[in-house]
Amino acid sequence: MPNEAAEPVLIVSPRYADEVAASVTETAMLPRIERRPERAAERFEAEPVRLVVVDARGALAPGMAAARSLGGLVEARHGALLLLLSRTDGDATAAGLDAGATSVLVSPFGNAAFGSALRLAARHARRLADAAVPGDGDGEANAGQRKRSDLLTGLATGDQLQAWLAAVLSGAAPAPNTGSNPGPNTDAPADSAAEPMSVFVLQVGVGRFATINAAYGRVVADRVLTAVALRLGQIIDARQGGQSPGQSPGEARLLARLAAAEFAVGVAGPIEIAGVVALAKALAQAFESPFHVDGHVIHLSARVGIAAAGVAEAGVGGESIMADAADNMEAAAVAAAALIRRASAALAQARAGEAGTITVFEMDPAGDPLTRMADLESDLHRAIENDDIALLFQPQLTLANGRLTGVEALVRWDHPELGLLPAETLLGTAASAELAIKLGRHIRMRAMQFAARWTGALARLRLSVNVTAADLADPGFAEALETALAASGLPRSRLTLEVTEGALIDDMFGAVQLLSDLRHSGVRVALDDFGTGYSSLAWMARLPVDIIKLDRSFTLGLTGSPRERVVVETMVRLSKQLGLTVIAEGVEDDVQLDAARLAGCDAVQGYRVAPALNIGALQSFCEAWQADEMAG
Repeated sequence: MPNEAAEPVLIVSPRYADEVAASVTETAMLPRIERRPERAAERFEAEPVRLVVVDARGALAPGMAAARSLGGLVEARHGALLLLLSRTDGDATAAGLDAGATSVLVSPFGNAAFGSALRLAARHARRLADAAVPGDGDGEANAGQRKRSDLLTGLATGDQLQAWLAAVLSGAAPAPNTGSNPGPNTDAPADSAAEPMSVFVLQVGVGRFATINAAYGRVVADRVLTAVALRLGQIIDARQGGQSPGQSPGEARLLARLAAAEFAVGVAGPIEIAGVVALAKALAQAFESPFHVDGHVIHLSARVGIAAAGVAEAGVGGESIMADAADNMEAAAVAAAALIRRASAALAQARAGEAGTITVFEMDPAGDPLTRMADLESDLHRAIENDDIALLFQPQLTLANGRLTGVEALVRWDHPELGLLPAETLLGTAASAELAIKLGRHIRMRAMQFAARWTGALARLRLSVNVTAADLADPGFAEALETALAASGLPRSRLTLEVTEGALIDDMFGAVQLLSDLRHSGVRVALDDFGTGYSSLAWMARLPVDIIKLDRSFTLGLTGSPRERVVVETMVRLSKQLGLTVIAEGVEDDVQLDAARLAGCDAVQGYRVAPALNIGALQSFCEAWQADEMAG
C-alpha cells in the first residue's frame, strides 16, 4: 500500500470536527477542518485534497447539503467522500449516496472502524486516479496492474491469481506480498529455491451472501464484501503484527476475489499441508464474529476448499502439476488454471457440509475427478429435466397406537452408468452445479403431488420433506413452497418440513423467522438429526419446531451404557415437557424399538418398521399394515 502519511483529508463537521480530526490523525493522514458546511465547496476548491469526510451527525440537513455541494467536485477530482450519520439517521444512507457520498458510516463506531472506512475511501480515490491518469516507466506498469485489480475490494482478480501461480509454478520465486500486486520477485536470492517449494490455493465460499443482497440491497452487500476482504486480508497479511496463522518463513501469499462472494488465497513456499489447514481454519473462524455495516449486524459463514501442487503428502495430489509446469510458462499457465479448478472442486464438496467445513482436494487413481464432476453436473441437469430422480418414502410408526401416520420423502439417483448413487453424492453434485435450490424445489413439488393423490391406506399419511441450508438462504423459498402447495392440492396440515441443525446455523435468526411464519400458516416443522449439530438444549425452547428427530447415534444410546441411556432419556423428557413430538430415527430391531418406547418416544422410523420404499411398495406395505391393524 502506498504511504498515506501526507494524504490530506478535508473534514466538514459543525459539531464534532476535533473528534474526527483526532481519528484522522491516527490513520497517519493530515486533517483539514471546515466547521461551516455552507463553505464546504469553497474550501474544497481551495485545498489540494481528494478525500473528504462530511460529518452529518447531529446536523443532518446541513451535512446533506454539504455532501450535495461537494459530490460533483469530488468526482471530478477522482476523489472519495465519506459521510458520517447518526444512528437515528441511518435510513438516510441511500439519500447520502445519491447526494454524492462514495461511502457511508453510521454511528456508533470506534476509531478502528472509522480508520478502516477512511483507508478504503483513500484506496477508492487512488483507483480512480490511477484509471484516469496513466503513469510512465515502472509507475505506469504499477498503475496498469492496479487498474486490473478488483474494483470493489482492491484485491487481486482471478486472472491475477492465476498469473501469480503460473509464475511460481514455472520456477520464479514469488514476492512476499499479500495485496493486489501479484508480480513475482525476480530479484530473489539465487538460493531462494533451495528449500522444497509447495504451492496451494485456498478457495473461500461466503455463505448467506445472496440473502444479504436480497434483504439490504447492493450498496450494503458491496460494503459487506469490502468488510470481508478487509478481515481476510488482516488474517493472511504477515505485516499485521507478526506471523500469520500457519505461516512459514519465506512463505508468500496472495489474496484475490474470484466472484461475487468467493475469495481465494494463493500460498507458495516451504510449507506443509498442516500449515495450510491452520490458515484455512483461521479464515473460516473469521466469520464467527458478525459484520457491522451501515447499522446492520450481519452474520455470515464460510467454507474452504484446498488444492495443492508440489507437495508429497499422500492423497493430496499436487506432484504432477509442479512437475509439468517447471521451466515452462505455457505449461505453468495450464497448471495454475487446473490448481484453481481443483480448489473450486474442493469448495464444492465443502459446501455440502455445515458452516466452517474445510475440504482438501484429493486425487483419485480411477480418473480425473474434475472431469467426472463436470460430467455428473451435466447428467444431473438432464436428470432433473427428465424427472429421473427417484423418490422413495420411509414410513413412520406411532408407538401409542401402532399406526403408520407419516412418511419421509427421500431421494435416490440411479445413474445410467454409475448405478445407484447415495444421497450425499446427489446433494454434493447439486451444490457444485449450483442446482441445490432447483433440485430441492423439484423434489418437494413431486413429493407433494404424489401425496395429494394418495388414497386408501395412504390417504391419512403425513408427508415430511427435507429443507437444506441452500433452501433456507433462498429469498424465494416461502413463495415457491406456497406455489407448490397450491399446485399439488396437498393440505398444508399434512406437510412437515425437516431441517437439520447444520442448516439452521448459517442464519439462525433468519431461519427462525421463516420457519415461524410457515408454522403459523399450518405447516409443521421437524428438527432433523437432533443432537449432532449446534442448537443444544438451550435452543430447544426457542426454535420454532413441532418435532424432534433423534439422530440414529442417540437411538443407539438407548441400548448403550447406563450413562448414554440417561442422556438420551433426559433429552426425550425435556422435549416432551416442551410439548414436542419425539421421533427416534434408525430403529433397526425389536430391542431398539422397545427402548424407544420405554424412553417415551412418540414414534420411530427405520428398518424395523420398513426401509425406504417406492410408491408401489409403499402402497402394498401400508395396505398390509392396515389389514393387520384392523385384525387386531
